[in-house]
Amino acid sequence: MHTSLSLVNRILSFTCDVINMHDLLQLDMFIHLKYNITMIKDEYDICIELEVQPASHKRRLSSFLRKEMGISGNCIRRAKTFDNIFVDGQAEHTDYILSSGQLVGIVVPDKVTKSIIPSADMKLDILYEDDYLLALNKPYGILCHPIMNIDEDTLANGLKFKYPNMGIHPVSRLDRDTTGIVIYAKNSIVHHKMSVIDIDKKYIGMVIGYPDNDEGTINMPIARVPDSAMLRCFDPQGKPSVTHYKILYKCHNAGILLFTLTTGRTHQIRVHCKESGFPIIHDTLYGIESVYDRYIKRQALHSYQTSFTHPFTNEFITITSPLHEDMQILQNVIKENHLLTSNSSDML
Repeated sequence: MHTSLSLVNRILSFTCDVINMHDLLQLDMFIHLKYNITMIKDEYDICIELEVQPASHKRRLSSFLRKEMGISGNCIRRAKTFDNIFVDGQAEHTDYILSSGQLVGIVVPDKVTKSIIPSADMKLDILYEDDYLLALNKPYGILCHPIMNIDEDTLANGLKFKYPNMGIHPVSRLDRDTTGIVIYAKNSIVHHKMSVIDIDKKYIGMVIGYPDNDEGTINMPIARVPDSAMLRCFDPQGKPSVTHYKILYKCHNAGILLFTLTTGRTHQIRVHCKESGFPIIHDTLYGIESVYDRYIKRQALHSYQTSFTHPFTNEFITITSPLHEDMQILQNVIKENHLLTSNSSDML
């Protein structure tokens, strides 16, 4: 497997004030990726290398980093700050013109994000973890990340306590009272890679009433409600928003639906259900009162399954979070309430 010792030596000399020197000396992973990308990885910061192919001969270094290596502009700027962009082991400016056969490397430190979030000791339910990503099983009543007036007791604070040297890069988020899968990247390069791949997200929601068709698509643009920082609404001039649904179970006045998202707008499922006439049970922003409110204290929405092709290992990953206890109770109540028809699945 090809690795560049000269590049590692340059990294050591240029980043000693940014990345812990001991960690760099303990480089423990050399991964040969598709397209001949080699990743040199320490605990959280990574270097990516790629050999220049004939098709990229005389290409500008900045263009090669973005288009061939998939590095975001923000990551490139941060690496430039510390002279962490290399060609054949030598630090080069992004205007440099490449030649076929040269080896390009970049290191992006996470120093900017490592110290801005306070840590808090809390129990974290980790569903999946590797060298690049981790997925948490989020309970209801807790935020994923600090906001303007709340900077403690979020999942990010718990991650900061467990992984004090890791930058916090949320790949996905959930509303405070939605449960299930939340994914974080362990550094900014991984975060960017995750932002440009297809991620299949499935949710289970319990609704008042149910759709006329057993499955279908809601294509309804969503915008912010004027003068509200939180509320969203249907707006023909809003951002494109597409939700696919399938009825898993229904009784005379409620249903259990599986949702798959094409887009990921704030409150998308909740707004789409409200506007379509079957609001999420106990949704205090977009729902209506019902007999089912006594069985659950928050909106009945759960991030059930997330699937994607790993951008670094090329492995197909599926992460699953079973229904939390309160939604299991509500599910049983709905199923006992005069069954009409069922497309039920073992997933529940």
